[in-house]
Amino acid sequence: GPNGVMKFALLGELLSWPGKIRAGIGAFLGHAPPPEGKEENIREWITRTLGEEVFLRCVDPFVSGVYAGNPETLSMISALPKINRIERISYSLDWNKFGAIFYGGLARQVELTKERKADPPEPEWVEFEYGNPGSFRKGLSTLPNAISEALGQPVGGPEKDSSKIRLSWKVTKVEKDGDIYVATFDTPNGEQRVRTKSVVCTAPAHALRGVFSSVLPQTSVLFDKVRKDINRVGIYHPPVAAVTVAYPKKSFKDVDLPNGFGNLQDLPGFGSLNPRTEGVRTLGTLWSSSLFPGRAPPDYNLLLNYIGGSRDPEIANLSEEEIITEVDKGCRQVLLKPDAPPPKVIGLKLWPTAIPQYEMGHTEILAELEEAEKTAPGLWICGNYRTGVAFPDCVTYGYEHAKIVQSYLESNKVAESRVAA
Repeated sequence: GPNGVMKFALLGELLSWPGKIRAGIGAFLGHAPPPEGKEENIREWITRTLGEEVFLRCVDPFVSGVYAGNPETLSMISALPKINRIERISYSLDWNKFGAIFYGGLARQVELTKERKADPPEPEWVEFEYGNPGSFRKGLSTLPNAISEALGQPVGGPEKDSSKIRLSWKVTKVEKDGDIYVATFDTPNGEQRVRTKSVVCTAPAHALRGVFSSVLPQTSVLFDKVRKDINRVGIYHPPVAAVTVAYPKKSFKDVDLPNGFGNLQDLPGFGSLNPRTEGVRTLGTLWSSSLFPGRAPPDYNLLLNYIGGSRDPEIANLSEEEIITEVDKGCRQVLLKPDAPPPKVIGLKLWPTAIPQYEMGHTEILAELEEAEKTAPGLWICGNYRTGVAFPDCVTYGYEHAKIVQSYLESNKVAESRVAA
């Protein structure tokens, strides 16, 4: 996360001494106040608070790795709201006149500790440390597979009529018939209609054109909203390719990393992020075999690479072989010896419309959508352009929003019983 990146930068060799001094001034002494009435992009915010070098060496690669985005179009308050909030907390401290953000971070950490004590994890949960990466032993598909099983559709088995899941159904429109919503789907068995009291939609923004035009025409803001200052129409989903490759451990550079991290051949860490100034096309690489045991033989390292994004949309025009060549080139620039063998390609997936970009003006789009939803009780638009793009954010939002939907349905049931009486 950003805290780990900053810790490594200040204690390690990532920043020059002038860069460390500038960052230290912003963190411990203070910095220029935020401009009034102006939304800042990520580059502007970081440069103002911690300096240009912190942006180029730490935050730019972090943003590329998380959002596959452009920090000059991504909104600070939308894309990194938790970090942005630390500045507001800093200025709320009476004695911290110049907004030194270290003290805001400290105050926020105290808040988090209290919140976690007030709402501790369930006793049956596995032990974990907040902020550390995690996965399931058999990969992230474990969660949707378990949900499918719970809803009556065994994974890999024939589709059951009794199941509450429908596969390969594409929603084409949602209409209203009195107090009932009518959703129309294209299915393998032709057009099908479903009548329901409520609709929760988690489809990507780019897939919603025309779907809600009769019941909630304001959803057009998701794909038609013009933002001239960043030359964007609607919410942008750039292409990103995920490429998993493996190399023998002995083909990695035999060097010891700074600060006692260990030898690079053992990949002692989370992964690597590539500053755009380094000329490496790959955005970042997760060291999967180090993060999750059992993912590779003992004499191999497994790497999950991400390439593309809003600053490299041309990746969508490359063949699979060309994408693999670019990823291999990046691995050789950063991790491998010159004589390393070709990679063992485990998997490649190109997402033509991948991570939604929380760009300048994103808060206005969501505000318009939230206001519009008030006119359509029982209808919620909940894609990851609204919840946050990280897996935990999506799960948390879904868990909490299910309570809202349940409350709505229960209140309607009570109202109907009163009318019947």
